[in-house]
Amino acid sequence: MNALGLEELSRNGFRLENGTLSHEGVQCLLEEATIPEGVVAIDNYCFARSPNLKRVVLPQSMREIGVGAFSDCKRLESVTLPKGVLRLRKLVFAGCERLESFVIPDGVTSIGEWAFRGCTSLRSVVVPASVAEICAESFLACPNLVLDAPAGSYAEEYARTMVQLPRER
Repeated sequence: MNALGLEELSRNGFRLENGTLSHEGVQCLLEEATIPEGVVAIDNYCFARSPNLKRVVLPQSMREIGVGAFSDCKRLESVTLPKGVLRLRKLVFAGCERLESFVIPDGVTSIGEWAFRGCTSLRSVVVPASVAEICAESFLACPNLVLDAPAGSYAEEYARTMVQLPRER
């Protein structure tokens, strides 16, 4: 998967301004997106409802992912997050029905409301000890989900009350 250059981003309705990637309202038809280094933020709903998007790789320079940035990407299967992202915002991956597993990188401190709501195929989410806040409905309507959280962490306590933990550690 090749990184998208500025010309290709522009051709696909994206705009890069002051390190923030936004979308110009034309439906994004990309199947794969490797966002180039130097992009530090993805605007709210930037990739939302992209009907073909299957894989996304975000650069190490990424720090902020907007509300609902990948919501309702029904075919999304794989997202690679860098360590510099500090929080997963509201609705960020809501409705990503083909997402089966997800690794939250160390350094993320919070998971917003409905971040993974309706990810019906989601079976496994690895949550690092750095996560100190998970909204009550972050994983609403994820019927098969098991959280993998370090012993003694906030995420482990959340998992005990909200979702299943892995059987064997």
